[in-house]
Amino acid sequence: MLKIFLAEDEVIVRETIKRMIPWENLGFELVGEAADGEMALPLLLRQKPDLLITDIKMPFMDGLTLAKVAKKEIPGLKVVILSGYDDFNYAKQAINIGVEDYLLKPITKNALIERLTEIRSRYEHEKTQKEYYEKFHREMQAYEKNSSRDFFEALVSGSMDMMEIYRRSEKLGLDIVAEAYNVLIFTMNCEEDFSGQREGYSEWEAESLELLEEFFSENTSAMLFRCNIFSYGVLIKGQKETIGENTRSCVSEIQRILDRKEQKRQWFVAAGEPVERLSQIQKSYYSASRAFSQRYLYDENILYYDEMASMEKKNVTEDDSTYLQKVDVNALNPVILQKFLSNGLLEETENFVKDYFYAIGQEPLESLVFRNYVTLNVRFSVMSFLKEIGCDTRTLEQEDTEDVLSESSKSLENAIAYAKKIISQAIALRDQNSGNKNRSILKTAVDFIDSHYMEEDMSLNKAANAANVSANHFSALFSQNMGQTFIEYLTNLRMNKAKEYLRCTSMRSSEIAGEIGYKDAHYFSYLFKKTQGMTPSDYRKAREDKA
Repeated sequence: MLKIFLAEDEVIVRETIKRMIPWENLGFELVGEAADGEMALPLLLRQKPDLLITDIKMPFMDGLTLAKVAKKEIPGLKVVILSGYDDFNYAKQAINIGVEDYLLKPITKNALIERLTEIRSRYEHEKTQKEYYEKFHREMQAYEKNSSRDFFEALVSGSMDMMEIYRRSEKLGLDIVAEAYNVLIFTMNCEEDFSGQREGYSEWEAESLELLEEFFSENTSAMLFRCNIFSYGVLIKGQKETIGENTRSCVSEIQRILDRKEQKRQWFVAAGEPVERLSQIQKSYYSASRAFSQRYLYDENILYYDEMASMEKKNVTEDDSTYLQKVDVNALNPVILQKFLSNGLLEETENFVKDYFYAIGQEPLESLVFRNYVTLNVRFSVMSFLKEIGCDTRTLEQEDTEDVLSESSKSLENAIAYAKKIISQAIALRDQNSGNKNRSILKTAVDFIDSHYMEEDMSLNKAANAANVSANHFSALFSQNMGQTFIEYLTNLRMNKAKEYLRCTSMRSSEIAGEIGYKDAHYFSYLFKKTQGMTPSDYRKAREDKA
């Protein structure tokens, strides 16, 4: 229903208009009335109608002034002017204001109904168009997020030269020029499970991500990227003297969002080492990754690389070692190994093992018996974990336990090397096992999309339900493994089918739109031009010219 407000100073005219129009039958709702513009304005601002019908001549504030002020305060408001004066100057002013119609009194019932019906049709068409363009904008935002993630990965890996960095950042609309940079890595939940046991975000995490994206969209000195399925990276910019302040300010905001509820959450933020050149960003990312790998041993939610580095320089036997006070003193707790085996990344293994032995302490590890105990603890924890997630452990079990102890007992370095080797092997098996599950999920989802792409209500949620996983998990899994977002894949699939129809049939664009899942032919044409660089008719003509 379109909401209508009526402003008319003549009581008889106002009552006649109210009585002679079957408002509800025509899809309208009369939400208010007033006898002059001054009285009407505050009521308009409160009711926020879709259409204002106003007399042009009223005391205190005339209809033209009312229309001008109201249109400024209520975006999208449509106005119909009623006038007893056939004066071109009035009509010209009304046109300048942007009114929908200018009707001369006396107004017949049929004439007013006809004009109102036309206005409603235009309104509904504009509303539909707006909804489709907003939908397209959201879809393009999803595309840009995926492209931005690829850019961030290439940036921190050092695989792009400076010209390529600036070219790609300009294309993505990213302002990366600054005097200094830093990188943050954070996870909303350290319990993220790469073994396939955890399927997606909780409601708290989904809400947190929305708040974080809102913060970063308004922050000119920090850009949010996805690192992997459950962790995120932030590129911090600033001047040399402000980069540290910008880093801590960003960390504080992340902390505020992730700590907004009383429940204890397993989130973790690692801040890297600031650098003064974009070409050195890989160094900053490495330092952040180094700090991030300590999330299983570090007993707080935030770790700055410079603090970690200064702590590691201290002698571990010093009584004032802040670092040892923060690290979990019960380093032999099997839960620590279990968490890393479930959630750690292969590239984090070396740092984790080093920190794990560091937390236990060098002095007790000088004991041969204790060192053998630690080695066996690692070995049995790995075997137990792999069997729990259904991995084949026969390759690892072939190595005789006595041979393992004989080698690791020779030195602490040998024990660390063995722990690194077997944990790396376990994570590789875990990822292979998880990959098989993910491939099965993706195959189910892709088969479903390929079979249902022509349905208008085809969505990420429907595909996720078909694959029996959460929508958030599926979204991240799809883009990370397919190299494109769900909406990119669906749009490309539909556009390729549209091109086939354009080449091989004489179907009109409106018919093709319906065949591939688009209700609105205009939106289909808009998308086709955006993705293919030409309209459907131009594409068909170009193919005919080549034939």
